[in-house]
Amino acid sequence: MSLLAENAAHLKEFASDGLDLSVPRAVEFAHVFTTPLDVDGFAAALLDDDGEVDILEPEDDGDPWEVAVTYELIPSAEAITAIEERLDALAQAHNGESDGWGLYEDE
Repeated sequence: MSLLAENAAHLKEFASDGLDLSVPRAVEFAHVFTTPLDVDGFAAALLDDDGEVDILEPEDDGDPWEVAVTYELIPSAEAITAIEERLDALAQAHNGESDGWGLYEDE
């Protein structure tokens, strides 16, 4: 299954659970890294980006560093896939990898 089809299926599931996908939502894209230097490089590359970057230090030795990049957007499979592919390529350039995305309701 392609990434676009996979993302479309996830959105369909959210919609079937009653989430309104016609309004802007916070969509968080997760990434993992093994060193703080790689995290810093990834975060620095996003300085001029519209996303909000949150860095989570590992809780235990050996756990990865996590970086969440959150965008406010009207969720569509095309928009999410484009962002996910762009961020994954950037993460890989800094020795990291994508770790999925999540869609959150307003609090």
